[in-house]
Amino acid sequence: MNPTAISASIGLANNLWSRFKDYREEKELEAYAALEGAAARAESRSKDLFPEARRNAGAVTQAAHERLERTLAELKERGQEAGKQASERFEEARKDAKKVQKKTKKQAKKQSKAARKAANKAQKQSAKKLNKAKKVNFRKEDKGSKFWPFALVLTLVSAVAGGAYYFFKIRKEAPSEVPPRVEDFGGGADAAAEGSTLVYTSTSEQDLKKDSDLAEEGVVERDEELLGSIDEQLAKHKEEAAAAEADTSRITDDREDEGKHRLQTDEQE
Repeated sequence: MNPTAISASIGLANNLWSRFKDYREEKELEAYAALEGAAARAESRSKDLFPEARRNAGAVTQAAHERLERTLAELKERGQEAGKQASERFEEARKDAKKVQKKTKKQAKKQSKAARKAANKAQKQSAKKLNKAKKVNFRKEDKGSKFWPFALVLTLVSAVAGGAYYFFKIRKEAPSEVPPRVEDFGGGADAAAEGSTLVYTSTSEQDLKKDSDLAEEGVVERDEELLGSIDEQLAKHKEEAAAAEADTSRITDDREDEGKHRLQTDEQE
């Protein structure tokens, strides 16, 4: 039941009862005044006419007068009884209305308490899910922050390895400016006994420089390719981390929206 409707019904009943009470009292006063006037008139007339009536009618007139007085007394008693019964009924109706109002307030209080409990429970669940999502996001960010130093160290190690390869491999194979001797490439003692013979190469110094430049260009291109590959890997890892971060934020927003929706649903219920 609606407390507002109950309050309105009680107010209407009180208003109707007060009007009925005023009307009843007014009618009682009017009836009493009329009866009192009639009695006074009858009494005055009886006093005036009693000697003549006694003389004319005798005992009949006196009996009628007594009957009239008894009738007036009975009417007055009935009016008092009706007023008393109406008062008792009104008191009973007011008590019943108070009981209904108390019961309605108690039920409304219970429903409000249950709604508050459900809202608090939904709020705690949504807060728990939000904290869990934040922890997951923090862990992913922590993993991402741990990945970047590793990637930087990997890049530095790759660069150092490329430089070491260049210095220890390419520089080692650079051609010598001194012409080779036959003894250095001889196969035995006979070749040494025949004497020393100088062997000259047809490769000029400019050709050697060109070959060295080409080798250096190849190393530079290889280093650039290596650095480009490392940059591509770093960019790919950045994109994956950004995508994971976006997924985490989307999951967090979805869970926040779900918690708000559940909270609104519980409040409406």
